Amino acid sequence: MATAMNTLFRTTGGVVGPTIASVVLAEYLSPLMIQAPRGRVPSSRLSNATAFNYIFFTALGISLVGVLVTLFVTSRAAEIEAYEPVKEAAAAV
Repeated sequence: MATAMNTLFRTTGGVVGPTIASVVLAEYLSPLMIQAPRGRVPSSRLSNATAFNYIFFTALGISLVGVLVTLFVTSRAAEIEAYEPVKEAAAAV
């Protein structure tokens, strides 16, 4: 079961993460200026630093939520483990 959950979350992260990143990169574009003899000429458009900052902070927020959920689940598991009737029922089975 743990392997299946790990695979599910890794696949979901592998689909959602690049999608969010590509949307942000496409939103924040700046023209690339080329210096020509007659002056500066706009060329193709590239993602700017703001896009990468937003991607980083989005990933940071998602990671912090994951850490908080992990801490909550770990503390709840310790409470459940300390519950004595569960141990008695398991020994009876």
